[in-house]
Amino acid sequence: MGRFSAQAISFKYAEHTIFKEASMKVESGSISGLLGPNGSGKTTFFDIACNLRKVDVGAVKDEFSSRVYLSQVISTPAVFRMSDIFKMITLFCSDKKISKEKSIEKLEVWSPTLVDRYLSIWNKKSSLCSYGEKRWFFTLSLLSVAADFVILDEPTAGVDPEFRYHIWKCLRGAANEGAAIMVSSHNVEEVTSGCDDFYMLAQQRFNHFTNAVSFMNHYDATTLDEAFIKAANIRDPL
Repeated sequence: MGRFSAQAISFKYAEHTIFKEASMKVESGSISGLLGPNGSGKTTFFDIACNLRKVDVGAVKDEFSSRVYLSQVISTPAVFRMSDIFKMITLFCSDKKISKEKSIEKLEVWSPTLVDRYLSIWNKKSSLCSYGEKRWFFTLSLLSVAADFVILDEPTAGVDPEFRYHIWKCLRGAANEGAAIMVSSHNVEEVTSGCDDFYMLAQQRFNHFTNAVSFMNHYDATTLDEAFIKAANIRDPL
């Protein structure tokens, strides 16, 4: 079993502290969520996890041999078909050739009813696809690479409820096959219901939770959104 961990890390931009002695971990076969308000450092942390930034203090340990990363913003050439996008994604993210058939084989196991919709935009030009279609196509194509560590920055942003449902089914399928998955979202309910555990990024650290009830109790809230708002507005570290 592999593990990624951040151990008492600190990181700042100029005089602005993003993390201060923050710790968290993600393990094989599990989905870990990351919640936090805009500007709290979620994307910065993903950059650290992908070795795009270095921490000032602390240790980052990564036992995985391969990783894929879906960033918050995606852009596709208008003239490309989605099949070209698939080839580009798999070419850059895997040292093995990933075929259309292999990807479909995985989807048929994870979420069978999704296959026809996936195929329906396979030869569609990127310019004719909605942002939501591009988003879930990117996510599913990355999952087909079968990396050890999958990092997804708001994969369901702009995605309708149907495909949000399918994305989470596929994330669970990939985790069941041994992948470690770290996913961020502003949808508190989907994180608390879809993840094995999750972290609230606030006050420059990761606060760890395993279920919705403990999250609400910790912040003395009666709803998930209220807990999120209270966590985001605590000014002094606990």
